[in-house]
Formats: sequence, C-alpha cells, structure tokens
Amino acid sequence: MPCAEGRILKGWTITTATDRVPTIWDERYCTPAAHTNSTMKQLAVVRAALAEGLLDVRPSPFEESAAWQSVAAIHAPEYVAAVRSGRPRSLAESQGFIWSPAFAASVARIWSGHIAASRLALVERVVFHPVSGAHHARRGTGGGFCTFNFLAGAGTRLLDDGAVDRVMVIDLDAHPGDGTYHLVGDDTRFALFDIAGADWIGSFETERLFYRVARTAAEYRALLENLPAALDRFRPQLVQYQAGVDCHEHDPVGGITGVDATLLLDRDRFVIEEVVSRRIPLVVNLAGGYQPGGVSERLHVQTVRLAAARGSR
Repeated sequence: MPCAEGRILKGWTITTATDRVPTIWDERYCTPAAHTNSTMKQLAVVRAALAEGLLDVRPSPFEESAAWQSVAAIHAPEYVAAVRSGRPRSLAESQGFIWSPAFAASVARIWSGHIAASRLALVERVVFHPVSGAHHARRGTGGGFCTFNFLAGAGTRLLDDGAVDRVMVIDLDAHPGDGTYHLVGDDTRFALFDIAGADWIGSFETERLFYRVARTAAEYRALLENLPAALDRFRPQLVQYQAGVDCHEHDPVGGITGVDATLLLDRDRFVIEEVVSRRIPLVVNLAGGYQPGGVSERLHVQTVRLAAARGSR
C-alpha cells in the first residue's frame, strides 16, 4: 500500500494522508448523555482522523428489532428492556448516563456496528470501530460508563455463527474488564488479556485469562511483554483491542504513574504489530480516555494512525 511521508517507528510508517483503515461508523453513535466526554468524544476522534485522511468509512448496518434481539442474547431481557424503554430509570441509567430515546438507539447501533466491524476484520485484517463503553457491563446491569458489552456480544455472535473458533479480547483500558470476565470468562472459546491500573477482580493468570495490575510505567511495559506468549498459546482467530488512553498519567479517571503519550504510542504499535504479524484479524476500539481540552481525543487519533499504517511495513 502506498504511504504518505511520515515518521518511521520501529518498522511502522505513521502516516498523515494516504493509508486508511476500514472504519465502521455512524454519527448517531454519539449523544450528549454523559457528564464526561464518554458519549461524544468519538465524533471528535473521527473528524480529526478524517481530516488526516486516515479512515475508509463504511456504513454501520442497523435493523432495530434484530439489534435488540441480539443484545438480549447476552444481557438479561429485563435489563435490555429497561435500556430500550427508559423504565425503570434506575436500571436504564445504571451505567451512569442520562437516558433518552436517542441514547437507547445509540447503544443498539453501536452493538450492531461492532458485530459488523468484527466481520469486516475477517476480510480487511485491521478495522477501526470508534466506540467505547463495553467492558464493565454485566448480564443484568450497566456500570462504569458501559451499557452493553459489545465485546462479548460480537465475539459470541461470530463464534456461534462458526465464522471463527477462538476470540481474544486485549483490554488495555485503565480499568479491568470485570463485565467481560463475568460474561465470557468461563467460555473456553474466549481468551482475555487485561492490564489495568486498578484492582477490581484480582490479579491472576491461566491458559486463557491474564489479569494483572500495573502501578507504574515500568510495570506496565513489563506486563505487556506477556502478550506474544498469550497470542501463541491461544491462537485466536479474531482479536478485539480496547485501546484505552485513560491509563495516561494525567487522566482524571484512570492514570498510571509515568504512562505518557510516548508509552501509549509504543504500546499500540506493539499490540498491533504482534497481532498483525500473526495474520490475526483485529478490531481496534477506543475505550476510556477522559482528559479535557481534546487531550484524550488526540491520544486516540495517535492510535488510529498506527492502525492505518498496518499495511505499510
């Protein structure tokens, strides 16, 4: 693939114009439902990435009844009904967002879009899906700015359809994917690789599950070195990557001492290279990042540049 002039970082060309990553997107994903940037930053990231020529945007398919039925295959029907209708409000807003009909439609669209992004990755190798708000959602409730766990949903759909046999979630958000663990941790078709800056469910390592806590940048880098072995051990046929930037040292919601923009760049490059070099289809999504003034959005665009450079090594 031809590439524009850019910086070379350990074999990757970080471009500003010509390399584009296939992207599933719908502006209706975004609604002003949060007191943070959680439900609107995606739009800013997409607009900035489009301005750099980084995205090959594809429509996000959506059929309302089918989408809600699909969500109910993973989440408890009473919880799905609450989010869809807004009643009871306490359950519909259990993730911390303000409910509205537009918000309900947005999370259903995101669910369908992530399934589409995962299917597209089987063809395109690397796909960007600019969404967040999945890994704390459990079967019967939301939590931590997460409504529905589209990671579990898309992975389960492709597994059940026979499109793939094994799915890995690489979760590098500042907070651990407790919801993902409770939904699919017992499913031997899933592997979870999770490094966080906070301890919600403990630290442990099995053949399929890697949950560790890093308190400093040095610990974070050291733990990342376990990823190649995890990939080789499980041999996933699809990877979903939560490229959270809330582990940046100045993030008001997360933050790990010493984790700066350079480390996040190295992290994303490392993850993408390890997955792509093994010819494993990859879906990259945003996850957390809550710094004001566009800081988190700029860090997310840094991730997009690396995803767009996937074919220019």
